[in-house]
Amino acid sequence: MGKRAALTVWPPNAPTLFSIAVDSANRITASPRAGGHNDALVSVVFAVASLEAFLNESAYLAKTSLQRKARERKLGHHVDAEPPIVSAFAQVMEEAEESKVQIQSKFQLAHLVLTGEAYDKGSPPYQNFSDLMAVRNFLMHGKSNETFLTIEGKPSVLHSATVLDRLASRRILHEPSPDQKGHIAVVGDTALLDLILLDEIDTIPQKSPASGAMARWTFVIGTKAVAEWACSAAAHMATDLMEKAPISSWKDLMKGQFRKTFSTS
Repeated sequence: MGKRAALTVWPPNAPTLFSIAVDSANRITASPRAGGHNDALVSVVFAVASLEAFLNESAYLAKTSLQRKARERKLGHHVDAEPPIVSAFAQVMEEAEESKVQIQSKFQLAHLVLTGEAYDKGSPPYQNFSDLMAVRNFLMHGKSNETFLTIEGKPSVLHSATVLDRLASRRILHEPSPDQKGHIAVVGDTALLDLILLDEIDTIPQKSPASGAMARWTFVIGTKAVAEWACSAAAHMATDLMEKAPISSWKDLMKGQFRKTFSTS
């Protein structure tokens, strides 16, 4: 039997995961700041998942590019060598993955290898990425007593210990409809229970078994605006890193696999 040619196809996961985040955002047909949409939570989780896959798969493509060049040189073909940064990126990312380094630190390492500098944590794209990670972590690992809005008598106070105050400044969290103005959302562990007029705050202890009133934060972040922000934050993080890669076959491979997907608005 003669030799048969084999075609190796490598389908990356990052584009699929990011598409799930975008599709979930697009499924929300309500007004941008109407809360309670689970699809927004899906967008947050899968936007982060797409970035984790993007970073791992970018490292794989760096290694693949290096191996391909080595094979061509072995066959006697003249090929330009990849910049040393490509090899450094592949090695650092492989060690970071084996050491189970958190994704924020992996992105910092990647940026350090490519540019010689760490991200500016207070500026885009890292600031949005950091907030996105915080929201995802609250979703996946949050404690049962996490609250968004607490009321200790009067007046209501935003829970300053969470990232949600920064999301509030972006005007993407749930905003009550006109007929709900002047109300406070009171919730239990799993569902919206009641709406109470602000001038009835003194009666809240009798109306709620909790020590105060609180708006369940998963309801508050369940907006189309949050979903779109999550997709945008992930897209900008991925495209920023691709642009900072050196001119190389590796960069061409990354753009071929990821650029179109992460350029989705």
